[in-house]
Amino acid sequence: MDYTLSVNHYICDHTTPFPEFAGIVAEAGIAQVGVTRAALTEMGVPALARCLKDNGLGVSALCSAGYLTGNHPQDRSDYSDDEMIDIAAELGAVTLTTISAGAGDPSRPFAEAYARVESRLADLAARAEKKGVVLGLEPIHPNSILGRGCINTIAHAARLVAPHANAKLLLDVNHSWWDPDFPAILTSAPETVVNIQLCNMTFGDDGTVGRDTLAAGDMDMGRMIRDLMAGGFRGPFEFELFPGDLRGRDLQTLITGYAEDFAACVAAA
Repeated sequence: MDYTLSVNHYICDHTTPFPEFAGIVAEAGIAQVGVTRAALTEMGVPALARCLKDNGLGVSALCSAGYLTGNHPQDRSDYSDDEMIDIAAELGAVTLTTISAGAGDPSRPFAEAYARVESRLADLAARAEKKGVVLGLEPIHPNSILGRGCINTIAHAARLVAPHANAKLLLDVNHSWWDPDFPAILTSAPETVVNIQLCNMTFGDDGTVGRDTLAAGDMDMGRMIRDLMAGGFRGPFEFELFPGDLRGRDLQTLITGYAEDFAACVAAA
């Protein structure tokens, strides 16, 4: 069964150069990477593009743009949205990850934040469309509704992207595992989804929730991947962990293990 795998650069800390990361991904037989602002800052766009080409890697997602409510300005430092659109076009990214940002002041009606997102997403989509760039709007777990993302449900995000031909959904298991439309939307409307960010989830007895590898977490990833692919979606399936999730484990082993674990899940399904 054909499918496309990717690994997001967020898995690396500042001690791992992007070329080393790219080499590990390519050696694992994985076709794409998610590119972060940190990678752009580290290498600059021309050198990064050469590195990707030298390793035979495509770009599943450029992370990230939008922050549409204006409540997360630090995430727009270094590169403006227009610059990120241009870079996504230059790198041939499958999508430009788009974050709503949080509602901010909880004393104000959330409807105001939702209206800002709708208006600013329309503007961003129009600018991206001119460059042939697809936006991937990512619903964010409601625990982060005030700070990082006020668009929390798949249904809400789907309504927002529907008017725009070049806007789709980017779904992160870490943020959407709880949503009643996940993973059912991959069967009912797979064409609306541009990227799936994958990890397994861990649920502690003390209420803590975390990310882990496909094989190490608490969820049945074989079943989930079967459900994700049931409607015809074949990727990119982008592995996303962060340095704190590694807990001393070797980066190369984790990346190679992702390809092996995904193949095992597909075979089981």
